[in-house]
Amino acid sequence: MVEVLLVILAVVYFARRARGHGPAKDPLASLLSGAETAGIITAAQRDQLLAYASQHAPPASAARLGGAAWLGVFAGLFVVAGVSLLIARNWQEFGPMLRVGAFLATLLVVGEAAIRMRERSYGVSVPLELLWFFLPLLGIGLYAQTFQLTGDPMQPFLVWLALTAALAWLSPRPVVAAVHTFAMTAVLFAGNFVVDAASAILGNGRLAPRSMLVIPEGGATPLAWGLSFALLAAIAVQSLRLLPRSHRHHFIGVAAAWVFCLLVAPTPFHVAHPAWIILAALALVTIGMVATTWLDTSVEERAPGMTMWLGIIYALTFTWHMRDPASGAASGTGVAIIEIAFVAAIVATLLLPNQRLSPQPAWALGMKAALVVPLVLATLYLGDDMYLVWLAAVGMNLVLLVVAVGAMWHGSLVHEPAQVNLGVLVLVALLITRFLDVFGSMLQSGIGFIVAGLLLAALSWALERMRRRLLAGVREVPA
Repeated sequence: MVEVLLVILAVVYFARRARGHGPAKDPLASLLSGAETAGIITAAQRDQLLAYASQHAPPASAARLGGAAWLGVFAGLFVVAGVSLLIARNWQEFGPMLRVGAFLATLLVVGEAAIRMRERSYGVSVPLELLWFFLPLLGIGLYAQTFQLTGDPMQPFLVWLALTAALAWLSPRPVVAAVHTFAMTAVLFAGNFVVDAASAILGNGRLAPRSMLVIPEGGATPLAWGLSFALLAAIAVQSLRLLPRSHRHHFIGVAAAWVFCLLVAPTPFHVAHPAWIILAALALVTIGMVATTWLDTSVEERAPGMTMWLGIIYALTFTWHMRDPASGAASGTGVAIIEIAFVAAIVATLLLPNQRLSPQPAWALGMKAALVVPLVLATLYLGDDMYLVWLAAVGMNLVLLVVAVGAMWHGSLVHEPAQVNLGVLVLVALLITRFLDVFGSMLQSGIGFIVAGLLLAALSWALERMRRRLLAGVREVPA
């Protein structure tokens, strides 16, 4: 108990020390102050430039890591691994107090060095902060192994996340905050859905201690729900406040994925019916796409949802091979959640402001239709009539085709080369897949492969010419 208190006191000490060691002064402010002193600009102009920079320029803490900095990051991780290996190889040589004392001394040195190097070297301070960030987890593991402690497998990670939260918030750069946010996401999903299931499969019949985060099929404890929602809230808050501007809304996808795991994992909301799972996946990913579009987020924030949406529809184009209707058990609560998500996805899509999708109202309405139609088609998988299932598969192919052509056309109109390239990529994938899917059984000879190769080469040549013409039109028309 004394050793745990020492670790906590060390973390609190460094949290207070870090408050007085913020990032270096803004070089732009110093430069403009010098220009004002030299009479190049006035005080009013200096204030206007600083106000404009604060609204449009990325913060200094969001600078990208260079190659040397990334080498330093990996150097820090290698140091952690090396320390762990040395301790493991000489474990029996150290007494309990020596082990804990050595860890606290290491934590003291690394923390002090990280604080002192913040204003001197970016490439050194970031690896030190990451080393400082992972040391408490190493210390918890050493303490548990020293005193032969067993119990909840997720509790050490929760304690580590709590101890390092101050470092994530006080660090002047978003690297540590990004790692901490990712770690919270991993702990949330592992504790809720993975650890206990893996223990049951790999435990050879032995019952391991149950995780306090697990949500079993028989019902979770209030503590599990409370910790899960607390982690979700912490992920959202840290994403909005600490991550770079182009990555602040990824928590929307995390929340959607968490709800989907509640439905497919053995929880009280378990759904084993493939058709309901399809509908849930489409509804949740559509809600995520609409939410990020409504908030006018960056391309990096919208890309995962768009990729997932296209991937789901692409996978459903193969369902024309189905021979039997979908079947399986589904809890009433899980079905109710899916129905609510389905209605919410359609309503949110219809209420989405048109200007968020396209400056041209007709195209915005077309994009809304492209989001709603797959949801409606997905309901056909719930029926027992196989003709409706095959009709849904054909419809998904048509949706992908319309999306591909529409992305190329719309991208040329609004001068967005990325949309043109995306449309070409989707169209190539769709055409090649359907070609092999339909005529694959005919490729029994060398002649068949030669003909197929020539057709695909002609298709590639035609699409590349079309893409270049569209991009040429984008470059010729001024934005």
